[in-house]
Amino acid sequence: MNILLIYNVSSGNGKFMQSFGKIKTFFKLNNFKYDIYDIRVTDKVAHDIERLAPNYDVLTIAGGDGTIHSVINGLMSIEKHKRPKLLVLPFGTTNDYATMLGLGKDLDFNLALLKTNHYRYSDVYRLNNEYFVYAAAAGKFSNVSYDIDRVRLKKLGSIGYLMNAKRDLLNKYHMDLCLETSNLKINRKAFLILIASGSRVGGFNIRKFTKDTKFNDGKVNIRIFTRNHVFSWMKIIWFYLFKGRYFHNDIHITTDYAKITLPDKYIWNVDGEAGPTGEIIVKTLKEEIEVYVHPKKINKLF
Repeated sequence: MNILLIYNVSSGNGKFMQSFGKIKTFFKLNNFKYDIYDIRVTDKVAHDIERLAPNYDVLTIAGGDGTIHSVINGLMSIEKHKRPKLLVLPFGTTNDYATMLGLGKDLDFNLALLKTNHYRYSDVYRLNNEYFVYAAAAGKFSNVSYDIDRVRLKKLGSIGYLMNAKRDLLNKYHMDLCLETSNLKINRKAFLILIASGSRVGGFNIRKFTKDTKFNDGKVNIRIFTRNHVFSWMKIIWFYLFKGRYFHNDIHITTDYAKITLPDKYIWNVDGEAGPTGEIIVKTLKEEIEVYVHPKKINKLF
């Protein structure tokens, strides 16, 4: 097996370097050939992945959701049959995608998956000209994960995101939103719109967001948080406390395509990173990447 180890030493609280030796030892003991790619030394990650990935059987990603996002955007420029499998080693702050795949902090267990056939094809989602694997959002608190002091985040961990949310607490969001799918059109005033494929966002469990989470069903879920009065934003607190519960005056749809129009001043958060502004088109691309998954999660997610 030929592996490219992609790591981001800045992810999370920087614990990757403490595990670096163990990872290399595992590769050597199992006669896996490997190369190393340090994501810090370049701002052209997607371009480099597009160039390097076809030479490997597996990309092992040691980082957080932002690192995964960069890798996915490189992979999607490669023909499907040339894309290597992905193994995520969660070293980020919230590690939403890895957690949904059942990959926790047990490094030995995660690495051992490389010796199994516990991998499945997963959907990818296109938002205008970029790709994501689990979530996108615009509106109140959606800037928390990208508009933040990284040094401070490294020290505080996920608490840093909560503290950063205070800056957006008093900002008012009056988004005139238009959502169109192949069979409906909705116009609403909203303070937040969330697009999610799974059961976690921002480190929070939202398992009630949708009844049956699947990573290969060709669909994505969209929730419009409507703005009815000045305190509407407080629904977000209940949303997270009740694990993604639906409120009767909000709008929830499941679709494979949507056009969403917002004023240009609103920035989209795409897998935790700053994305495009204003109008977007979202499409589901069914079963585009192979990912390693905890065996107990396979029947639930695929």
